[in-house]
Amino acid sequence: MTNSEPSPELFLKVMKRIRREERILAIKKIAVLSVVLVASGIALVPAVKMLVQEIQNSGFIQFASLAFSDFETVKAYWQSFALAILQTIPALSLALCLAVLFTFLQSMKGLSKNIKTISSIKHLAIN
Repeated sequence: MTNSEPSPELFLKVMKRIRREERILAIKKIAVLSVVLVASGIALVPAVKMLVQEIQNSGFIQFASLAFSDFETVKAYWQSFALAILQTIPALSLALCLAVLFTFLQSMKGLSKNIKTISSIKHLAIN
């Protein structure tokens, strides 16, 4: 006659295996996210430099400073001012800079989440 109930050790073995697999997956994610974080951090420097250079070359700063120096004129011709300032915004470099920044922040968020997961898995380890 066979016993239809699993042994009590089976549950512990299965839980240990699940925790180990979760930890391995979190470590893999940490490795990938670390590479993405470093790469996006490095890419952020030239992206910001390019954005600053294009803002200086486009005349955006002159139009923006006009809003502070001569607000009455800007208020009188706000539609023309809005179009002029929109035309001088370096959209491509701004989008690139924001995309790199978003990637940097998302990888930092994922990295902290997975580090937290690993530390909680260590505390929940079943002996």
